[in-house]
Amino acid sequence: MARSSTTMKWVFSFLPLFLLHFSLTITAEDGLVANGDFELSPSNGFPSEAIVEGPSEVPNWKSNGTVELVESGQKQGGMILIVPQGRHAVRLGNDAEISQELPVEKGSLYSVTFCAARTCAQLESLNVSVAGASQTIDLQTLYNVQGWNPYAVSFNADTESFRLVFKNPGMEDDPTCGPIIDNIAIKKLFTPDKPKDNAVINGDFEEGPWMFRNTSMGVLLPTNLDGETSSLPGWIVESNRAVRYIDSDHYTVPQGRRAIELLSGKEGIISQMVETKPDETYSLTFSLGHADDKCKEPLAVMAFAGDQTQNFHYTPNSNSTFQISSLNFTAKADMTRIAFYSVYYNTRSDDMSSLCGPVVDDVRVWFSASNGLRGLGFVRLGLGILGLVLVLV
Repeated sequence: MARSSTTMKWVFSFLPLFLLHFSLTITAEDGLVANGDFELSPSNGFPSEAIVEGPSEVPNWKSNGTVELVESGQKQGGMILIVPQGRHAVRLGNDAEISQELPVEKGSLYSVTFCAARTCAQLESLNVSVAGASQTIDLQTLYNVQGWNPYAVSFNADTESFRLVFKNPGMEDDPTCGPIIDNIAIKKLFTPDKPKDNAVINGDFEEGPWMFRNTSMGVLLPTNLDGETSSLPGWIVESNRAVRYIDSDHYTVPQGRRAIELLSGKEGIISQMVETKPDETYSLTFSLGHADDKCKEPLAVMAFAGDQTQNFHYTPNSNSTFQISSLNFTAKADMTRIAFYSVYYNTRSDDMSSLCGPVVDDVRVWFSASNGLRGLGFVRLGLGILGLVLVLV
């Protein structure tokens, strides 16, 4: 009995230390942050048209300045406010902000996905920041007729937690104007290992930001010149406009579950620096296709590999939604830039306004001597034969 009592004392003495360690090691799970969709009711209920000042009016969030919970269908003057998803969202007035502390894994890269829409002014923007690192999203460009879009930005976790802040940097005459935000989610990113036969990192675009299954608009990746903090590991967006990260649930994707749709002509460029050996000959190959989103043809991309440049037009084929394109080049240095942008400024045929473009996927750079493109053909031929065998069996 005495031995049992001693054991219990030891357990209860150790338990607080264990719980403390456990609480410190918990990190944010992939998906919506706490009340990231703003559907959790405040203690006094949702205000119909009330504007709240000061902290803690929005559950799980700290607020500063004029922060308003808006409801789907709510009117301001003759304008109906846009709520991206669900019934409620948050609007940030002049110099207003909301923030939330998130537990993270120190040293890891995190991507934040959120939906945003502008209200009164064409020049509205939204600043997203974490521990001194910030990125300002320009909301002036309307990428579709719905008036809102999902965006993604990314940050390195330098500590075991960071405060995620959304701020309206604008100063409008009407203090209730400002961007509307909704559906805030987080995802821990991993940089894929470089394949043995491919110098491109994340060439299949399978690693990327959080995507909402109930949203059929993809995720916009705005300008980001820092490859170390990219929502699309391995790649940077080196242009004034965003590119669209798409999924196979809502779009046609050449292979796998993810791909990139290039928008806005030369204003939407993705690129990567790949390892090469000087004076060696390489082949840049990639899948080029359409997203099946009613994008008006012609569709074409400009591809860059070192000092070589070539445009490739997508040729519709009833048997396939994509084609494999190839560009040979001779490396001049230890690192070679590859890049893509859409040749044309495409819009959808059904509304003539929503931006769209060609789809790029399965990007590879390999020694021409290895005849990688032929190898890829043999792999696909082998998969076709295997499928035929399985059907016959």
